[in-house]
Amino acid sequence: MSEGARAKRYALYTRRPRRSMYSRNMPGGDRAELIDPFTLSAADGYTWLKGNLHSHTTCSDGLLSPRQRADAYAAHGYDFLAITDHYRITSLSSITPAHGLVLIQGVELHPENPFGGQVHHFVGLHVSEDVDAAKLAPQHVIDAVREQGGSVWLAHPYWSSVCIPRDTLPLRGLAGIEVFNAACGLQGKAESAVHWDEWMVHADRLFPALANDDSHFRDEDRRDTYEAWTMVRTRERSAAAIADALVGGASYATTGPVIHDIQLRRERSANGRRIAATVVCSEAKRIDAISDLGGASYREPDATFEHATFPLKIDARWVRFEVIAPDGTKAWSNPFDLTAR
Repeated sequence: MSEGARAKRYALYTRRPRRSMYSRNMPGGDRAELIDPFTLSAADGYTWLKGNLHSHTTCSDGLLSPRQRADAYAAHGYDFLAITDHYRITSLSSITPAHGLVLIQGVELHPENPFGGQVHHFVGLHVSEDVDAAKLAPQHVIDAVREQGGSVWLAHPYWSSVCIPRDTLPLRGLAGIEVFNAACGLQGKAESAVHWDEWMVHADRLFPALANDDSHFRDEDRRDTYEAWTMVRTRERSAAAIADALVGGASYATTGPVIHDIQLRRERSANGRRIAATVVCSEAKRIDAISDLGGASYREPDATFEHATFPLKIDARWVRFEVIAPDGTKAWSNPFDLTAR
């Protein structure tokens, strides 16, 4: 890289616009700005709901019927569940779930990949009409789901051998990514955080993330159930409200740790101005701050903690946080736009 090109790239990453660089409208009607769930107050009626957004039943390749799958998640304290059987929607109209469980009608779709990679794996949420993905290009599949008010998520890209620049970047209208998939962990490919980061850098926009079981087995198999979930911040306990909150980014993903609060503030330091992050969480052994340009990490020698304040790189454009518990489980925040700060 020439010195002139290097200087131009550095200027791109370090200029500080007053207005968020992610506040513009994106091609295809995508939403660029994400909601900070930690600004949504309980005093205004907001609450956290726990759910799994990727599960299978005997209507495709799962081992439990839709009713059994719903009852099992309700019995384990989940607030919502999406049944996402392969190829076609499993109707939930005949199921009355226990314990107030909210059911979200979904589907996993597999259009052929015209870009050279393996077949696509998309999770469609809050859908009402089947889409014949086998006969449609992937962009047309995304458009068809969005036209009926649903959202489409990139499922387990690590397991699917997705190359983001080749397979995902040409597509418009995807809502976000599945950063963790418990079923894929059975083959050592549970986490897709690198794909998430690469996508945001190449697309120049922020995407929210989900953590899911992708449940196929029964409880007693202890393989892909109750291992990962997404926490959603919403005022309304309904499928529509949960789906809207997910697309808006009012959520975080986890396999165990709880994120109570994240606050970012600009402050003065000996070297000028910097951004400080404060994270309040359940017991942690480490917190990583991953950004488009480097990152930071916080830990306390020989001790765990539930509160941490530490500086971030001032020239980063966005940052997301990973909270790692003593048992190795992890939580992922959605990304925060730093350019507006």
